[in-house]
Amino acid sequence: MYIVTQHEITDPELFWQKASGTLTHPPVGMRLHSTMVVERNKLCQCMWEAESIDVVRDFLEPELGEASVMTYGLVDPDRAIG
Repeated sequence: MYIVTQHEITDPELFWQKASGTLTHPPVGMRLHSTMVVERNKLCQCMWEAESIDVVRDFLEPELGEASVMTYGLVDPDRAIG
């Protein structure tokens, strides 16, 4: 399934430092399809492929949780475009 994450960045320096390491080495069974930076110091959205939201959350929260407020959502494959 596809999961979208939205990161409201609260500590830009820490977020990008951790993201540059964390996002480049996801665990087996997870794949990062895209990272969309809306505003480098404020907002970033990512598209993941994984078994569940919990798998993505368990991977991201320990690393990025202190530098951003994260929201997670399942992509509806019947309504997605692209």
